[in-house]
Amino acid sequence: MYGYKIENGTIVVVEDEADIIRSIFKNYLSGMSMRKAADATGVDFPHSTVKKIIRQKRYIGNEFYPAIIEKDVFARANGELLRRASKHCKGKRLKEPPIFTEFKMFVPKQQFSDPVQQAEYIYSLIEVKR
Repeated sequence: MYGYKIENGTIVVVEDEADIIRSIFKNYLSGMSMRKAADATGVDFPHSTVKKIIRQKRYIGNEFYPAIIEKDVFARANGELLRRASKHCKGKRLKEPPIFTEFKMFVPKQQFSDPVQQAEYIYSLIEVKR
């Protein structure tokens, strides 16, 4: 996959390719077309390749792939992709971009004998990371 390679059995970022990916996202969000966003970085990617890059969730990182793009940049680019598609290609079906929410949970300090009360307490320990 563009932007990554395998070294010693693990996936690592190829920095020069990652810089191109970051620039494509930045250019696309600045209003450039997909093709122009790629051309401005010096790569000759067709429209379809740029679209695949913008839609590729692996670029925000997961348990195997290190992150190249921040989640909010990915969400904004996919939102823009959806907006442009609905404006120009009314017959095409694109799904909404995924919403990424991270949570943190505090360590429980109480124990209740009532399972409903215990569940409510545990859920009260979960907060959205900002």
